[in-house]
Amino acid sequence: MLRLPIPTCQRGILPYAGWPHRAFRDRRLWLGLWLSLFPLLAAAAPWRVVILPGADVAQPAAAQQIQALRTALKAQAPDGVEFYIDALDGLRFDAATLTPPFVDLLKNKYAQKPVDLVIGMADFSLEFTQRYHDEIWPGVPVLITSVDSARLQQLPQPTKFAYLPLDADIDGTLALIATLQPQLRRLIVVTGDGAADRDWSRRVSESLGRQPRPRWQLDVWSGLPLRELLARVASLDGSAAVLYTTMYRDTEGGTYFPYEVVAPLSRASRAPVYGWYETYLRLGIAAGSVIDFTEVGQRAADLGAQIIRKAQPAEGASLPPGPALCAVDIGRLDALGLSAAALPNGCLRVNEPPSLWREHRGIVLAGTATLLLQALTIGLLLWQRERRRRAEEQVEHDRMELTRAARIASIGELSASIAHEVSQPLGAIANNADAAGFMLDGEPLDREELRQVLGDVRRDALRASQIIQRQRAMLNKHVVEFQPLALDAVLDEAMVLMRPEARRRGCELLCDFGAGAATAMADRVQMQQVLLNLVLNAMDAVTSRQPEKRRVVVATRAVEGWYVLTVTDHGYGIAADVLPYIFDAFVTTKSQGTGIGLSIVRGIVHSHRGQVTVATTGQRGTTFDVRLPVTDTATSLPIPAQGPHEEGVLTSS
Repeated sequence: MLRLPIPTCQRGILPYAGWPHRAFRDRRLWLGLWLSLFPLLAAAAPWRVVILPGADVAQPAAAQQIQALRTALKAQAPDGVEFYIDALDGLRFDAATLTPPFVDLLKNKYAQKPVDLVIGMADFSLEFTQRYHDEIWPGVPVLITSVDSARLQQLPQPTKFAYLPLDADIDGTLALIATLQPQLRRLIVVTGDGAADRDWSRRVSESLGRQPRPRWQLDVWSGLPLRELLARVASLDGSAAVLYTTMYRDTEGGTYFPYEVVAPLSRASRAPVYGWYETYLRLGIAAGSVIDFTEVGQRAADLGAQIIRKAQPAEGASLPPGPALCAVDIGRLDALGLSAAALPNGCLRVNEPPSLWREHRGIVLAGTATLLLQALTIGLLLWQRERRRRAEEQVEHDRMELTRAARIASIGELSASIAHEVSQPLGAIANNADAAGFMLDGEPLDREELRQVLGDVRRDALRASQIIQRQRAMLNKHVVEFQPLALDAVLDEAMVLMRPEARRRGCELLCDFGAGAATAMADRVQMQQVLLNLVLNAMDAVTSRQPEKRRVVVATRAVEGWYVLTVTDHGYGIAADVLPYIFDAFVTTKSQGTGIGLSIVRGIVHSHRGQVTVATTGQRGTTFDVRLPVTDTATSLPIPAQGPHEEGVLTSS
């Protein structure tokens, strides 16, 4: 009881002595304050809720539902909840003899304890509260839950009660059996001998009777003692299925909680066991369209909170049953050899064996996507590499054809001098042949002189043949072959073709091959083509000079690991604006030039791991410098070169 302070006298002096009527007015103030605080003090009291389970609260379904109800209701109560649980357990005890003393106990228990809500669970709680509600909890709202909706229609329903029924989805469980066992031939319904047990057996038979045609052989095993039941299910195989309802009593008078039968039944049976309680999944059944008792408890708490807050009266505050939940035990299905592939989407899967896919699906998907992207990237790179290889092969083929065309063009420029060179040995052959004929006609025959004449014929024929062979070697299609070559000797062979052209043009061609036996890994024909292009360009550069200044110098030397070839002319040099691009394709300083000769020279030199540079000095001419790495003839490997590696233009003045 709240005690309010009352003003008192101290040392014989009345308080508020200077104001005679203040004390009276203060008493009225305290009374008004008390009256205003009374609703607040009443509102601060916790909710008081009585829970009447229809069976022992140790059953998993009851325990799970009560726990969910308590948790959800506490979360909504502003000042907490006081719960009172009184188990009726009318399924296992004779209600007729035990009910009167039980009612007296509850009347005495709640006579001085105001209650805000009574929540009854299962059939017996509905019957009990309907009969004794006004005696024990007069005026207190009642919420009935966990009564099957079909069963609820058969029982008297007080209109002032609120109802939250549940539905056992028998049809859904039968459909799940057909999905998991399409070849099923026999369905066995296992139930007890109590009144509730027999009611479940009847309802299963009715559900099967609604099927369009009989699909399975139906056997009902009702009230078998547990030992006999286990022996029977042990003889089953995968062509059968067991549908377990409840088993409170057997025909020998034994009593059970239904959940106590599930575990031994599932262990003994070689056929899958099905049911419609979610709590049975933890005890061994394979699957079912189940009632989620946690969800039932939460919905009951939500409805109960609205009733206590008077958001709506208990009368007419009923809710429809919640949806059933498809649930399967994956581990049990695997053990029985059943596939879960045909299960509907959204089906709850429990007891799944650990697997990378099930436990780390996101990581697996991300890793798979990464691998696919990497594979795609690698595939694209390989495709690009193949295209590049083919393009390079095509470019190399085109370059070889262009190089051969350049050789043909160069040989064409030398055709007049080559014809002159060939005509000389041919003329000598003809003259010597005539002389030999005269000698054979004359008397006496000088055999020694005839032998000399025939030797001259042979020598001149060989000379003409060598000229033709060199020309054919330059004109034929050629497969590049790198091998150690003494380049001085190779280049000297090419000079044989150049000297007649130099004489025809009135150009002085000077050679200074000073590299000696220096060897480089090179292709014979391509190196001769480099020399041919450079010397022809040099002779073109001095054509317009006075005869005494028409000079081209070809020199070689070995310098610090390099084989160096220089071709110098005494022409007018290369213009400064053209010099940086002189090795580019189609860049030329000649009116009739194609602009591919020096580009080919650079390509050949680069393929030989060499460098080519040009230096021009205006009126004093131009020098092309070709460098190739010298090769150790003992190992046929290039010797690391020293010196500058820059390519292109060196100087211009």
